[in-house]
Amino acid sequence: MSDQNRIGPLDGVTVVDLTTPLGAYTGRLLSDLGAEVIRIESVDGAPERSRPPLIGNQTGVEFAFSEAGKRSAVADLTDPASLRNLLDTAQILLTSEGPTALRAHDLHPVDTTGRHPELVHVSISPFGLTGPYADRPASDLTLLAAGGLLALAGDTDREPVRAWGNQSAIVGGVHAAAAALIALLSLEQTGRGQIVDLSVQEAVAHSLENAVQYLDLEGVVRSRAGAGPAEAGTGLFRCADGWVYVVGGLGGRPLAWPAIVDWLRDGGIGEADTLLDSRWQERAWRRSTEGSAEFRRLFEQFAEHRTKQDLYESGQRRGISVAPVATPEDLLVNPQLTARDFFRTLSIDGHDTLFPGPPYRFANTWVGPRSGPPRLGEDTDAVISATRTRHERTTV
Repeated sequence: MSDQNRIGPLDGVTVVDLTTPLGAYTGRLLSDLGAEVIRIESVDGAPERSRPPLIGNQTGVEFAFSEAGKRSAVADLTDPASLRNLLDTAQILLTSEGPTALRAHDLHPVDTTGRHPELVHVSISPFGLTGPYADRPASDLTLLAAGGLLALAGDTDREPVRAWGNQSAIVGGVHAAAAALIALLSLEQTGRGQIVDLSVQEAVAHSLENAVQYLDLEGVVRSRAGAGPAEAGTGLFRCADGWVYVVGGLGGRPLAWPAIVDWLRDGGIGEADTLLDSRWQERAWRRSTEGSAEFRRLFEQFAEHRTKQDLYESGQRRGISVAPVATPEDLLVNPQLTARDFFRTLSIDGHDTLFPGPPYRFANTWVGPRSGPPRLGEDTDAVISATRTRHERTTV
């Protein structure tokens, strides 16, 4: 059986996708699970279709990533009647604009769910459907700032650093997809749709590791700590072919410290035994600039002729938390990812392209992109025909 014909957990679920790039990843995740996700486009198509282009292809990188597995149908978005039958036979509607823009298209969730009581309308927006910021313009940069991530990223004496890519859209998409699945389960049990109001700002704030808990439990507002280690034994360290990240201390406490000392000693570092001095058990020394610098000197002397893969494997065997810092090339040949068939080969603009698969797996069912991103309007006739058939069947 071909990948395109394999059944996923959401087989039979229809999703109408009217999102901007802010919400497009939600549809990709639902499509990976087997839902029929219909991307509705204007005759001109989305501007993101061609920027920035993939090497050797015309399709944009981000568009290919977020639209893989979806179908494309061209419709006049200014004509509400053109969507009525489609929404009558869909379970989920995805949008990603503020309330005023949605009202202008007659797509406010209150109205759509009023007309279609069995519809789950997942409204992804920068700041939610209500409140003083509801219609405020936003970008990835401003959402990362408003969500608190920029307050934690960068050196203490420098400007904040934005994470690469449109991470706010990815974070918002994951949260929206999870919420959509919960609402879909409720729909199946009760027969009633609902509004899912997803604020990307809140999704970013929810993803700040333990920063919120620090404030809640300890009354401490975390701030930027930079790339340097907070204490000796923990941080990024140079090796023969790049970097590794080691966690040898946390919260001022030594972790696997005797194992680290043995590791360095067995690697020919004569000064390794100095790490057994009593001062290395003291929180103040371990968190001092001098302590961090001394550990770094010894560890990088040990690591300078060893590869990150060797350090990773030998450190793990000793019970030491160590991870290689992977380049894109490393990921493509990563033993775990290749053994799990994480990367999929999809056709994009007629070229076979290695493509990232889904971030999860299910037993006994297919999950992942079934095809590359659709050409503009390639499924319009099929979608109209199938929608008409489903609509006639549900109204008989």
